Amino acid sequence: MQPLANSAKPDNYGRQAASGRWIWILSGTLALAVIGSLGSWAIVRASRPPDGYGPTTVLPTRMVTVTQPVSALNVQSYGAPIRVSTEPSGPVTIAESISYNGSSAPAVTHTVSHGLLTLAAPACANSDCSVSFGVTVPAGVTVTATSSGGSVTVARTGAANIDSGGGPVTAGGLSGALSVNAEGGGITVSSVDGVADLDSGGGPINAADITGKLTVHAEGGGVTASGAPTASIDSGGGPVNAASIDGPLWVNAEGGGVTVTGAGATQVDSGGGPVTANTIRGPLGVTAEGGGVEANDVTGTLNVDTGGGPLSATDIASPSATVNGDGGGVTVGFATPPTSVRVNTGGGDASVSVPGGPYAVIADSGGSTESVLIATDPGAARSISVSTDGGNLQIGPA
Repeated sequence: MQPLANSAKPDNYGRQAASGRWIWILSGTLALAVIGSLGSWAIVRASRPPDGYGPTTVLPTRMVTVTQPVSALNVQSYGAPIRVSTEPSGPVTIAESISYNGSSAPAVTHTVSHGLLTLAAPACANSDCSVSFGVTVPAGVTVTATSSGGSVTVARTGAANIDSGGGPVTAGGLSGALSVNAEGGGITVSSVDGVADLDSGGGPINAADITGKLTVHAEGGGVTASGAPTASIDSGGGPVNAASIDGPLWVNAEGGGVTVTGAGATQVDSGGGPVTANTIRGPLGVTAEGGGVEANDVTGTLNVDTGGGPLSATDIASPSATVNGDGGGVTVGFATPPTSVRVNTGGGDASVSVPGGPYAVIADSGGSTESVLIATDPGAARSISVSTDGGNLQIGPA
């Protein structure tokens, strides 16, 4: 293995060669071509930082071409940014920039084995240095990127596995599955043809247009998700906004507010945050633990426990509904005649409106005002039972 030599040397090359030259390690049959004007190559030294560390050396960006076929990429930057994009034709190209403290630059390794291109600087795992990589690959190449705090951007590749170590992550136009662990960094994802598993470790998450299941863990960060066949979201306390989820949706917010606009069967535990659910094409189950609940246009079974917060439900086409208010007021308006309605407010007021009739009705206000304004029949197939434990009670026509 031979280090690449520069064809031209700057005037001060002799003083700098020992401490700042690039070291390229060739492995297997990898061929590298240096592009650009080598005569302009130089080392830039920053002033000595505080805290007793040595001077920081920043080497200018260096371009490298890989001539072998590449079907997968594994890149590690040790704190510097990583950017991976695609070109429809041509070889793989790499833009690299090293920064380091110490007497010599770390060796940057480039290896190709069975189509896997690996980019790293192993010395940076135990010393104060980092390598920024900008890599252009053919479409469909799978990507594994580890940045240890640097930002990561991946566009129009195949499947991707990203660990940013705290840096922000942006990924889009992927033709395979995506996995991201950001450890506090924000995550922005769009157009993933496959499943997406996102863990921000506290950063915000924005995910759109996922063709497979979307799984999100935000640990306190806010979550915005739209366009997925199914989704499971745990915000860890951050707010959740989910829209256009074609199939089942699960949300655990641990105190954060939840807004759902368009979903299949939906289950929400807000942990005390408010819940708004609109256009649910399937069952809706909500546990709010004191948060207020608003629901509109629900077609499946409605099951709500507000834990003390109020419930307002309108345009409900559920065949059956069960509501526990635990002291909160309850208002439910049905767009179609329900088969079974069970409401217990635990002290709050109750207002239920239904079309058609007659209904078998049981109404118990606990001594407060009662008003039943619909046709009733103890033997009717459709039934309504409302108990308020002291709250005002009204059952009327829709």
